[in-house]
Amino acid sequence: MALTALAAALRLLLLADIPPGLYHDEAFNGLDALRVLEGEHAVYFAANRGREPLFIYLVAATIGALGRTPGALRLAAAIYGTLTVPATYLMVRAWFSRRIAILSAAIIATTYWHVHLSRVGFRAVTLPLTIALTVWASGRAFSSRRRGAWLLAGSLYGLCFYTYVAARFTLVVVLAFTVYLLLTGEKERLWPGAVYFAVGMLVMLLPLGIYALNDWEAVTGRPGQVSVFNPLINGGDLPGTLIHQLFTTLGMFFVRGDTIPRHNLPGRPVFDPLMAVAMVLGTGLTAARARSREKGAVLTLTWVGLMLIPTWLAEDAPHFLRAVGVLPFLVVLPAVGLDAAGTWMERRGWQTWSSVLMNGVLLVSLVTTGRDYFHCYPVRLEIRYAFEAAAADLAADVNTFLGTGWDGDGMVARRIPPKVDRQVYVDRRVWNEWASTGFLVSATEQIRVFPSDSPPSPSTPGMLVVWPHDGLEAYVSALPRNSRITPHVGPLTRGDLEERTYVSYVSYAFTPATHPSTITNAIANFGDQIALIDYAIEKSDQAWEVTLEWLSLGRPGEDYTVSVHLVDDGKLVVQDDGEPGDGYYPTGLWRPDDLILDKHILKVGEDELNHTRLLVSLYVWPTMEQLEARHPDGTPLGTQVSLPVTDGAPP
Repeated sequence: MALTALAAALRLLLLADIPPGLYHDEAFNGLDALRVLEGEHAVYFAANRGREPLFIYLVAATIGALGRTPGALRLAAAIYGTLTVPATYLMVRAWFSRRIAILSAAIIATTYWHVHLSRVGFRAVTLPLTIALTVWASGRAFSSRRRGAWLLAGSLYGLCFYTYVAARFTLVVVLAFTVYLLLTGEKERLWPGAVYFAVGMLVMLLPLGIYALNDWEAVTGRPGQVSVFNPLINGGDLPGTLIHQLFTTLGMFFVRGDTIPRHNLPGRPVFDPLMAVAMVLGTGLTAARARSREKGAVLTLTWVGLMLIPTWLAEDAPHFLRAVGVLPFLVVLPAVGLDAAGTWMERRGWQTWSSVLMNGVLLVSLVTTGRDYFHCYPVRLEIRYAFEAAAADLAADVNTFLGTGWDGDGMVARRIPPKVDRQVYVDRRVWNEWASTGFLVSATEQIRVFPSDSPPSPSTPGMLVVWPHDGLEAYVSALPRNSRITPHVGPLTRGDLEERTYVSYVSYAFTPATHPSTITNAIANFGDQIALIDYAIEKSDQAWEVTLEWLSLGRPGEDYTVSVHLVDDGKLVVQDDGEPGDGYYPTGLWRPDDLILDKHILKVGEDELNHTRLLVSLYVWPTMEQLEARHPDGTPLGTQVSLPVTDGAPP
């Protein structure tokens, strides 16, 4: 129970924030879960190259409870992952000693691979749980020889095929171990129990089998695409590819692990150095036990060895999703090593040192997993790119504007009606790019997707979301006149096969302007073209967000750069120069009578500030020609307007 609680803590802590974003494979699971909630009860989901259903049905339950959020989707994985810990204990206890079972449960609870697998919305996490339950039930059936136990074991094994594609290869393991038992004189124990096992399996498999017969390509198409036997994968050198893949697969445990950021801290091996030593020792001892015909040892080595084949014979080895079938048997190997080392010490009267050794290795595994996952992993930019964080950010922006759904924070989505007078207009290229956005945006009836070559004619209030790399003039010209416009630049993103990052999207939120077309109450008028109407400062420990509100008095003839200086006792502290909207709403595109909110970030640091003021100016780059500023009454203010520093919400 303590180990299960520890496993739950590792899998639930900061689940709403780590990993950031939501990858489209996860989102497809969420979209199918929404169909389940609408009454579609499929036995196989054909979208996104086909997916087994077990994970999706639990996702439907968590989304039904919490709403359309990344955390709700991943909660299903955390539940499956947590349950795998007691299931691993039961499995190992059925074939090994109690202490090896406890050690195995502790290792799988704290191993980085399984912790991470339990925090992303991939269906692969369901396979270790069903394997553990199947082998536990099979061990009980093998020892008790009861028909009901064999039926249960077969039914659980049939359930494995509803989890992840790698489950199909377990048939090879089951057949190999059955042959071993027959060759070692266990025919009487297997007969007639194996018949009941087969009956339970076939009954469980019947719905999936019927589906497969009707749509064989949907069920079997994906493995052929990634196989090393595919000339597109092996490049015409099959023997060389097989040898290379074998070495990278075997090295995943303590040399170099999966390099795909969605599956692992890139390159991190499965085990830390101490646990790797325990695994090597345990593998040798398990092999010795297997030579002595110890069934649990034979089953462990057979399972781990054969279940590495799905990643060995597929591209990108080692691939932690395709190799997931080795879990939970893999953790038995270091557990056997630790148990043997502890037993050796205890026989010499070193009981305390035995406890220190075993618990120390487990503690190191826990600490390194915590450090690598919660400290090292989430701060890497490639993780945000890998999980398409920009798609989640866009969904949060849209939901916040509409006043409903997930706002980018927490596990639970707001279940309040959206603001009915608001519409969001999204460029088709942006909307179709990410399945995650479509999943996370709940008020889809207020989304208008428009073709890229035909900007919409939006009405206020609304939000326009565009692909910013083919010119912006047509889009901003379509915004309603006399609006209060807030441009927002989405985060940088990058696809899996792309080397350069780029801005993911640009949005323009617009509402009817509340200020009249006058500069009577303005702070300053720059060159009779642009008036500074208002400003606000939001302070945090490391940065200040300065929001300037501009009024366009006409059509500015230049793309002016805004310069914001923070000075303390007349000395420059920090400055930020840039075109409004980070260059995606330049003044050259402004129209008369529009109000524009322009945000600037000042990284103030930790120095103590006493008498601070803001200095705001406009200039043309690169000539540095500055606009003269005047007070509304005509008083010249020079080229910089001095503003007192006060806290406040954006205007």
